[in-house]
Amino acid sequence: MLFFKVYWQYFEIKALKRGIAMMKKLIGLGMAIMFMAAMAVAVYLVLDSLGGPAMKPAASVINKVTGDGVVETLVGPYTTVKKHNYYRSCGDLELYSRGPAEKELVGLDLDRLKMKYPASGAWDVSYKNDEVTITRNIDGYCGLHREYRHLGIHEGQTAVYQGPLGNDEVLLRVEKNIDISLLPADWRERLEKSAVFNSLEPDEKLNLQETIEFPDEYALNMVLENFDEMDGDKDGAN
Repeated sequence: MLFFKVYWQYFEIKALKRGIAMMKKLIGLGMAIMFMAAMAVAVYLVLDSLGGPAMKPAASVINKVTGDGVVETLVGPYTTVKKHNYYRSCGDLELYSRGPAEKELVGLDLDRLKMKYPASGAWDVSYKNDEVTITRNIDGYCGLHREYRHLGIHEGQTAVYQGPLGNDEVLLRVEKNIDISLLPADWRERLEKSAVFNSLEPDEKLNLQETIEFPDEYALNMVLENFDEMDGDKDGAN
C-alpha cells in the first residue's frame, strides 16, 4: 500500500512540474507577442511622424498651402517631385526628373520652396494632386527646335531665322544673293506671310510649315539652291 502511495505522489510531482513548465512557456510566448506588438506600434508611429503630408490626408496639406493656419510641412520623404524645363521661345515643356523628394527638400513648405527656387531666378513652384512641380524657365529653344530654320523677310531681303515659324527673335543671316523680286509670286507671298504666321488660319499655317519651315540647315539649303536656280532662270529670260 505504501508503494502505491509513493508511486502516486511521484506522478503528482511530475505532472506539477510539467504544468509549471507549460505555464512558463505560455508566459514566455505571451511576452514575446506583447513585445512584437509594441515594436509594431513603435515602427508605425516613427513612420507616421517621418511621412509628413505625403502619408496624411491631402486636406491637411492643402490647409497649410492655402494659409488656414495649420502647421504642416508640404514635402515629405514620399512626396512626388516633378522637375521641368520650359523653353520660352518654342513653348516646349521638358520633364527631366520625377520621383520621391530629395533629402534637401523634405520638411519644406511652399513658401520655403519658393525661397529655394525664386521667381526672380526664373523658377515656378506649384503643388497639385499630392505632387510638387518645379519648373525652370529658359530663354531660347529646346534641343529639337534649336535646329529648326524658317524663311522670312528682313529689310526687303530673304532672311533665315532660327526655330519654327512664329518666332523671328533670332535672325541668323540674310541671303543677299536671292532677289525677292525675282521669285515666283507664290513664294514672295509665303515669305511675306511669315511675319504674321501666328495670326493666320490653320490651313495657311500648314502651307507655310510645309514650304518655308525646315527641320535643319541641310533641308533649308536644298530649297535655297532652288531659289538660286529661279533667279538664274529669270536672269536668262531677261
